[in-house]
Amino acid sequence: MHALTENLTETKLRQDLKTICLLAYNKGLVSGFDGSFSLKTSDNSILITPTNTHKGLLEEKDFILLDLNGNILTNGKEPSEHLSLHLAAYKARPDIKAFIHAHPPIVVSLTIAGIDFNQPIIPNTVISLGEVGFFPYTNSDKDTEESQLTEILKSHDAIILDKHGSITVGNDIFTAYENLEILEFTAKVLCQASQIGEVKTLSDKEIAELINERHKIYGKDLQDREKNNLFHDFTQKLTVKKLISKVLESESPVFQRVLSLTHELTINTIEKTSYSTKMSKEEKEQISRELTGSFFNMILGKFTRK
Repeated sequence: MHALTENLTETKLRQDLKTICLLAYNKGLVSGFDGSFSLKTSDNSILITPTNTHKGLLEEKDFILLDLNGNILTNGKEPSEHLSLHLAAYKARPDIKAFIHAHPPIVVSLTIAGIDFNQPIIPNTVISLGEVGFFPYTNSDKDTEESQLTEILKSHDAIILDKHGSITVGNDIFTAYENLEILEFTAKVLCQASQIGEVKTLSDKEIAELINERHKIYGKDLQDREKNNLFHDFTQKLTVKKLISKVLESESPVFQRVLSLTHELTINTIEKTSYSTKMSKEEKEQISRELTGSFFNMILGKFTRK
């Protein structure tokens, strides 16, 4: 009877895994053969997608059952080439029951455009994901990359892989997938907002309240993992931006002095060019004003935008 019950449980988990693979493919979060999905069937075994298989065409029988040491327990295809990363994650985080490596296109687009995902803009994202980990593009060897990713996973349920994709985890395959959808939805909103105008982030107070709510919902274990470091880098950058914005206010004596020095430096630079002898004093002044204005517009745009 016990063996039959275990078999039924595994059958249901295979169905769930197939459902999520197909859903991720249909939603465009993986492209055909990309990515890898796995879930725990017990404390000692996992089901994982096979290597070189289309995620929209997988059948329940295709998933490979292995123990947490990577030993294959069922015959069939070779497991995903990401197997060692999945296993390392499960060992590092016993609370993890599912692991998804996907290639959400808008998330990847943000990394290529150099846009920081961790701008707290949507309250639900802050509560659901907290701060998202970021793994920069690297040419390190596979073992080093896996070790670094596993370390990031210890305090994050979602990681963005620079120019590549994402990793999301959860206490079941549906939660891991939900985290993936939230990640891509937030990236889409951030991308569209950046095109429309200024991205207005949540305030420090709002962020603190949402983090407190997150820890109340998900419990002390998560709070202990994340500690009080969520959005620390973002709030520091925001403080610097506010300071620079204050210094560069048009009525500020500091700004007026910096403006004057920049204008003088630009004039001196123009004087050293071969064209300076062909220009009148008024033309030089005009060019200097335009260059100085362009410079400060760039600075203000970079450092005063939230």
